[in-house]
Amino acid sequence: MTSRFSLSRLKQRDWAIVLLVLSLILAGLWWWLLYTPTQESIADLEAEIDRLDVQIERGEAARRNLPALRLAVAELEADRREFLAQLPTESQVSNVIDDLRLSASDADVVVNSLGQGSAGENIQDVRPIGFSLATTGTFGETMAFLGTLEGLQRFTKINQVSLSASDPFDDPELNANYGFTVYVFTGDDPGESDLAAGGAP
Repeated sequence: MTSRFSLSRLKQRDWAIVLLVLSLILAGLWWWLLYTPTQESIADLEAEIDRLDVQIERGEAARRNLPALRLAVAELEADRREFLAQLPTESQVSNVIDDLRLSASDADVVVNSLGQGSAGENIQDVRPIGFSLATTGTFGETMAFLGTLEGLQRFTKINQVSLSASDPFDDPELNANYGFTVYVFTGDDPGESDLAAGGAP
C-alpha cells in the first residue's frame, strides 16, 4: 500500500528545508523582479542627474559670462555703425569718381577708361560696386595716383593692379590697369559720411 503524504509526518528538519527552499525562491523573485529593476532605475536617475548637473554648470557659466557677451555685442554693433557711417551712399559714388579724376589730374596721369560692373558680393545694408580704371603716366605719377587710390581703403578694396612699360627709359611711361570695389551704404541711416562734403579722404 502506498502511504499518503501528510504534513503532520514532516519532521522539524523537513520543515526547515521547505522553509529554506521557499525563502530562496522568494529571494530570487525579489532579486529579479524588484531589486535589479530598482538598481537600474537608480543608475539611470544618477546618470540623468549628472547630465543635468553639467547643463546647470554650463548655464551658470553662460549666465556669468552674459554681461561680458552683451558688452562685446554692443561694442561690435557700435563698430559696425561707425564703419557704415563712413561709407558713401549710392548718390555719393559720383563724388568718389570725380575725386579720382581730380587725383589723377593732380598726379598728371591720363585716365584712358573707367568702367563699372558688379562686384558679386552680398553684404547686408551694403552694396559693392566694381570699377575698372586704366591710366597712363610716368612711374612717379602712377605711384602717386596709386597712393591716392590706396587711401580710400575705408570704403574701397583694390582687387587688381597691373603695370606695363611702353619704353625702357629711367622714368618710363606706364600703362596701369586697376580693379577696385567701392562699398556704398544702402540702409536707412548711414550717419555722417566723410564724403558728405564731396572730399576724398
